[in-house]
Amino acid sequence: MKKLALTLSIICLSLSATASAQVDSLPDDVQTALEEITQNDVTAMVPFLSSDELGGRDTPSPGLTVASSYIASRFRAAGLTGGAEGESFFQVHEIATTQVTNEGIIATDAGEPFKHFGLLSAGNEVVEFSGLPEFVRHDDDWQDRKFSGVVHFTPGDLTGPRERFFLIRSLSVLKRNGATGILLAVDEDNPMVGEARKSLQPKMVNPRMPGTPPATLLVPAREWEGEVKLKLPAQMHGKAEVRNVIGVLKGSDEELAKEAIIFSAHLDHVGTTAGLTDPIFNGADDDASGCTAVCEIADAFGALPVAPKRTVIFMTFWGEEKGLLGSRHYAANPEWPLDKTVANINIEMVGRPEPGAHEKAWMTGWYASDLGELMANASKDFGVTIFEHPTFSDQLYRASDNASFVDKGVIAHSFSAGSLHDDYHQPGDEWEKLNLRHMTKVIQGLFVASLPLANGEVTPASTGKQRPGR
Repeated sequence: MKKLALTLSIICLSLSATASAQVDSLPDDVQTALEEITQNDVTAMVPFLSSDELGGRDTPSPGLTVASSYIASRFRAAGLTGGAEGESFFQVHEIATTQVTNEGIIATDAGEPFKHFGLLSAGNEVVEFSGLPEFVRHDDDWQDRKFSGVVHFTPGDLTGPRERFFLIRSLSVLKRNGATGILLAVDEDNPMVGEARKSLQPKMVNPRMPGTPPATLLVPAREWEGEVKLKLPAQMHGKAEVRNVIGVLKGSDEELAKEAIIFSAHLDHVGTTAGLTDPIFNGADDDASGCTAVCEIADAFGALPVAPKRTVIFMTFWGEEKGLLGSRHYAANPEWPLDKTVANINIEMVGRPEPGAHEKAWMTGWYASDLGELMANASKDFGVTIFEHPTFSDQLYRASDNASFVDKGVIAHSFSAGSLHDDYHQPGDEWEKLNLRHMTKVIQGLFVASLPLANGEVTPASTGKQRPGR
């Protein structure tokens, strides 16, 4: 046992000496800047962004708004100015929202009010009905039937996401087949009751899902005693503000300062799902880890005694989980000319390394430009490997916010230091599961790797390839 302890001590001392030598080989100003990226700072930031109090940072939500204010304060503390004009750290955009209301519901059977659990969804018009609802079970042969009034629908099991998907699909088919409204039979502890409470809050109108949902009232399973009268209010339409957060460190060279490098990550996640033991999807790795990296790298650049020659811009986006909407909005309304944007370094999920990939990061779309090679060359002496992932580099090239820049002709790639683990888009994506030492080292490595780029020593070039090997 003593020999084992001695061996482990020698290994740890060797690793420590190697890390020290890697840092000592860097210029003094870079060594000082690196001291801004610490595991203590990472440990302070990522748990806050992924805390229950921020409620999963859905778009839109109070939690996402709080998170964007926090990022702006970090940018300010790093010495950045707000936006390209130095005014505001927020690029504000207004999105359309809808929400349901339970005010004005009339629900009677033979003249007597009957129990219900509120609206799950509502259409654009008030639904009024008098008569006897048509009973339909989920396992009946009803998909081709035509309806002309309200349907009393009994669903199957609703405990999992697959079952909920089929429920939403069934409700849409009922509406398409003529149902003017739906009474959905559920128990009081059914997860749909929690979803109905969520529907009372503003929800973004998703442009990828046109049309309106059917008016659906949650009710206990029951038989009807007489004429049923219903009045179901229409959904309410509104607006909500969402904010990209943008901080700028102006370059020190008169000419090269006209060119910019953009570091980015998405601030939003997927919110909550009612009915689960843990309803909050905290999004620690996806992508509180990336936002933490952006802020830490901003701290390091801000600590340099002389700013890099090129301008460095730091951004966090709303709405990535809704279809890259925040970055698409920026790309359509850039605060820095896109033809003067040298590269976008987008950071996604850097907290949970794959086996054998400790202190390593991979870049998406390796074939599309030489940015990966340039950054790998700059980071290798520091001890951080940047590599081409055999599966995800190609597969995920257009799966994150870098794609919004690629579509505009900018060299843009995402950098990840993890995997699509079992907690991806699940409540289990908690900060306690992150490897903070690995994450800190990777963030330091990305800073070191980007220095030649920021100082104008290298400029990435497109390969012109649309697919690997072509």
